[in-house]
Order: sequence, then structure tokens, then C-alpha cells
Amino acid sequence: MDTPVLEISDLDIFAPDAGGRRQLVFESSLSVGRAEAVGLVGESGSGKTLTVRAIAGLLPAGFTTRGDVRIDGRELRSMDPREVTALRARRVGMIFQSPRAHLNPLRTIGDFMTEALLHVAREKADTARARAMDLLDEVGITDPARRMRQHPAELSGGLLQRVMIAATLAMDPDILLADEITTALDVTTQEEVMAVIAELRTNRDLSLLFITHDLALASAVCDRVNVMRNGRILETLNAATMRTDARDEYTRALMSASLADEPPIEADVAGETPLVTIESLRKSYRVRSARGRKATLVAVDDVSLSLPAGGSLGIVGESGSGKSTTARLLLGLERADHGTISVGDEDWGTPARRGRDRRRRAKVAQMVFQDPYQSLDRRQTIRQCLLEAIRVHRPREARAAIDARVDELMAQVRLDEALLDARPRALSGGQRQRVAIARALAAEPSLLVLDEAVSALDVTTQVEILTLLDGIRRETGVALLMITHDLTVIRRLCDHVVVMREGRIAERGTATQILDAPTHEYTRLLLDSIPREGWTPRRRRLGRTQALPIVTGSQIIHTPGETRR
Repeated sequence: MDTPVLEISDLDIFAPDAGGRRQLVFESSLSVGRAEAVGLVGESGSGKTLTVRAIAGLLPAGFTTRGDVRIDGRELRSMDPREVTALRARRVGMIFQSPRAHLNPLRTIGDFMTEALLHVAREKADTARARAMDLLDEVGITDPARRMRQHPAELSGGLLQRVMIAATLAMDPDILLADEITTALDVTTQEEVMAVIAELRTNRDLSLLFITHDLALASAVCDRVNVMRNGRILETLNAATMRTDARDEYTRALMSASLADEPPIEADVAGETPLVTIESLRKSYRVRSARGRKATLVAVDDVSLSLPAGGSLGIVGESGSGKSTTARLLLGLERADHGTISVGDEDWGTPARRGRDRRRRAKVAQMVFQDPYQSLDRRQTIRQCLLEAIRVHRPREARAAIDARVDELMAQVRLDEALLDARPRALSGGQRQRVAIARALAAEPSLLVLDEAVSALDVTTQVEILTLLDGIRRETGVALLMITHDLTVIRRLCDHVVVMREGRIAERGTATQILDAPTHEYTRLLLDSIPREGWTPRRRRLGRTQALPIVTGSQIIHTPGETRR
């Protein structure tokens, strides 16, 4: 029997603690054979990312381990630290969840791609550059010479993830450790990225350890799946037969926690009076074109929509479809080139300049962002965070009344008051997002704008947060505007849907109409790209010979003399 490319046995991981150390992972064991794809699946906080970081030698300072880790049959504990570093550098490739967080925004893609080739492989500059362009081409990035000159801000999330994959291939690794690499991607880009990895595995005999909270995705792309909970691997299943082979109650619960199976909600709280009305909205930017000249990028083009008081509207589309730009225009974070925006009886087409006007608008509309860890002040306790938000809108309120409002907000988002003195880092992803929602509700707004607010959460936590939001809407009458790339999220929360593509509205209707009987080819593509039983990732749109857009966005109107790409 071939030696596994990766094998861990009885792995324990400990975090530093005031009382000594605290165990987070318990006696975990798994193996990955040559050219095999193995999934490690679990909810947020299950220990899967800690496990893969222990394999890669990237645990936070102060963390310790016990147990065996073998790469190509070599036990890391018995090796010299320099040998371990060299073995990991040449045999293991690590792909992270957020490529933007691991790329220096001031350096070009070429700098990033050639770094390992120059400083680890000791290749000459010309050789390293040629090799880097070959790698970009291998992962399906066209015109690699131009991409090498660009900076991370000029590439979409999907393209950056491909760059990250290409960079990990520079040292010809035996195994890829992919940690939640598709979490923040829309479903069509997710499918493209997974299709790239599938091709690489076939062409290079690569092994894959795929860390995800999406059981459906893991079962579609892996040979075997390990299910992890509370730091322990509960069972290892054959991906093809896992639905019938699963014995653990938790595994069966994960399989049943599918948003795709949820029926569309019934609209019963929306009023007839529009709270938000947008008409003929247009927004464009000046960008650098393929030849370095200036061009116009149309991000939002002739968008019209309305949202009634107490209603829920979902805006769906891929990265660059214009959905987030539309939300930013609504909230005054950007100024439209053309069109009107009305909230209630007030014209919001012009951004508020004075602090008093901004506070007045903030009392009407609040935003909940995708990553609560970034949007919350990590230095503040949860109590301090909520107190600050309340005081902004109730500066003369007595302290007793403010404290009572804090308790009310915690109850509203179903959080235990014992967490009030904790800081964000001590909370799970779902708990942090509940805090972000509570902070937004502190203003008692009429509108909540949710920008990819559940995309980074595991499915069971998504269900909890979406159920919570739907309950809050029905209790308080707050209107919800959900910006998302995930149609399964829309099914659980929104009664009406707008599908955007390249800055324009492709289709609109009730959730039932859009999800069960879509009429536009693009909407059908979005639905077909959702992982499910029997699904296989494939490149549906972007082939090696098809040019990619210059930046994430909609239409690019080229300057005179340039050829359309």
C-alpha cells in the first residue's frame, strides 16, 4: 500500500490560558493518499482550521501540539526544524480563505508569484517570471503578462483565489491544504475555482485536504469526508455513500441543514407604502484599461427597485454584478451619476455632508457587514460596543435606561448576557454576527441592509441567523435589504428577489417565481451552480481562450482606438 502523502495521528492542540493551557483539538487522526481528495467538514469553531494550521506549521504563538504529523512518511517531530521548514515549503501548498488578506496591496501579482521561486528555489529572475506566467495560465488566467503587472485591488476575488492557487504550485507540492477557499465566492466563481483544482489534481496527481463547512460541496469534490465537532473527528465517510453510511447524529443533522431545501417564506408583514424607491440609478468609474489608458467602468446601469416598509428584498448576483454598489449608493457611501433614491419622503440621492444629517439617516438605515470581526472594535467588550451605539442616538438617555436597552438588544438577538463582558475574539462567528445585528438595531432603524451577512458562516449557523432576522422583521417591522450571491439564502429570508448581472437587473419577482421557475438564463446558471447530490464542478463560462474582465464590475466602455476584449 502506498505511503499516504499526509497522515496525522492522535493530534492534540492546546491554546495558552490563564490557568496553563486549554485543549481545543482532541486525538484527531486522518490520512490523505496520493492523488486523493479528503474533506474536513464542521461548523465554525469545530477545530478544522486549527488542524490544518498545525499541519502547515502556522499555529498562533503560544499554541502547542501533541501527536504525530507525517508528510510523505516522514515524522515531523523527529526532524530538525530547518528540515521541517524545507519539507513543508516543497511538499505542502496552503491556500487560504481570503487571498486579499494574504497579498500585499502595494506589491504586484508578479512580485507575489515570483517570491518563492526567487528566494526558496533560487531561480533567476527571468526564469522565475516565465514560470510564474506558465502557472497563471495553468489555472485559467488569460493574459498572464498583464496580470503580473497588476495589483490585488485590480482583480476580483475569484481571480485572486486563482492567483493564490497558482502561487502554491510554484514549488510543485504533493498536497494542497485548502482552507475554506470558496466561502466568500459566489456560486459560479466557486464552481470555476473548484473545477480548476479538479483539473490540477488530474494533471499533476495532486492530493487535496479540503477544509469547509459546506457538506454538499465536500461530498461533490472529495473521495472521503471527515466530520469534525468540538475538536474531535466523529467519523470518516466515503463521499459517494455518506448519506446512507452516516451513523453519527451530528453528521445527519449537518446533511439535513440545507438552505436549498427550505421553502420560500410567506410575505405577511410588508406594507404597501414604499420605504425605499430607486429609479434609473447609474454609477460609473474611471479605470485603467488593458493598454494602460483610461476607460469607463459602468458598475450600476439603469437600476430601479422598491422595498415596502416591513418587507424583505434580496439583490442577488455574482461578484461585480453591481449589487453592493447599489447598496452603497442607497446609504450615501457613493454618489450616483444619474437617478433618484428616496427613503420615506426624503431624497437620499445626495450624500449627507453634515454630522447631524448623517446621524439622522443612520437612525433610519443601518448596515450589517459580511465580516463582523472586522466591523467590530476588537478592543471593546460587547457591552461597550452596544453602549456606544445607543449613546450615538440617545445622547441624553439616563444610564439605567441605556443598560436596560443593552439587555433588551441581547435578548432580541438571542445572546446570553454572560457574553456582555467578552470581546469579539472570544465569540464564535455566529455570535459575532448577532452582536453586529444588535449594534445595528440599537438605532431602532426602519431599514437593515445586510451585505453578504451570512456568507462566511456554516450552514447551521446561517439557518440560525436567517431565522433570527426573519423573526426580528416580523416583531419590529424593520425592512430587510439582503445583498448576497447565494440564492439559497434568499429562499429563507426574502419574499421578493432582484437578480443583477453586469450592473443591470436581469430578472425580478417573488422568491417562489425566481427560485422555482426562473426565466432568465443567468438565473438558471446561478441555480445550477449550487452544489448538490450528483453535482460536479465544471468551467461553464471562463475557458482558457476567453478573455477575463479587467476588474470586477459590469460593462467596460473602452477608449477610442482600443479593441473590445
